[in-house]
Amino acid sequence: MRVLIPEKVVAEQRSELARSTLAHLFREGKAEVIKPVEEMRKKALSILGDKEETGDSDIIATVLELKDVVIATDDRRLRNVCKILGAKVTGTISIIVDAVRHGFLTEEEGKELLKKLDTSGFRMNVALYEKALALMAGAKS
Repeated sequence: MRVLIPEKVVAEQRSELARSTLAHLFREGKAEVIKPVEEMRKKALSILGDKEETGDSDIIATVLELKDVVIATDDRRLRNVCKILGAKVTGTISIIVDAVRHGFLTEEEGKELLKKLDTSGFRMNVALYEKALALMAGAKS
């Protein structure tokens, strides 16, 4: 499994948590930046009805270019468009759980990320938090 992050998504990250997580993934060779081809970027703008390229348009361009991808976003509009285009879609909590289960993060790193999300105002109820912890428990590290 390769983790590819469109360049405009990387450029849009403002929170310290997001930037430090991406830096860690890049440093460890667990993720890489992708630049979608111009033709797909133009198609993505047309699909979204946007004039300027953004992280969202780069994500759509990546779906169009690579076809068999899993998109990670919590944005409802983007999730819907990606599903219509045939991509599998996941969210933040699932990303963390899967990263632990596939060995990209240790269980402790996953728990720490969940705590940071919780304290940063990310919407997550207790049941979801506990389910994520249970799914990460005992995963390979």
